[in-house]
Amino acid sequence: MVAIVTRYHGPTNTKGTRYSARANGYKVYVDIDHALDEEENHRQAAVKLCKKIGWDEDRFFGGSMASGDWAWVPVFTRDWEQRQLKKVEV
Repeated sequence: MVAIVTRYHGPTNTKGTRYSARANGYKVYVDIDHALDEEENHRQAAVKLCKKIGWDEDRFFGGSMASGDWAWVPVFTRDWEQRQLKKVEV
């Protein structure tokens, strides 16, 4: 099972507040967007990682963990499975 883990990083002397996302040896950072809430900022980091790897970001759903990090896991529905099978048949 693949999961994306996103994390909040507070500001330092040289970098502003940002979020990171990591999975499968990949890692990306996004600057905080103050117009978004916490969940949406975490989601933006996960989406950026999905785009970098080539994953379908619409399939990932997440939630917060006790550590404050967020975990994003893919959810596959029957219609998605049917479309994948059709791709293989072609």
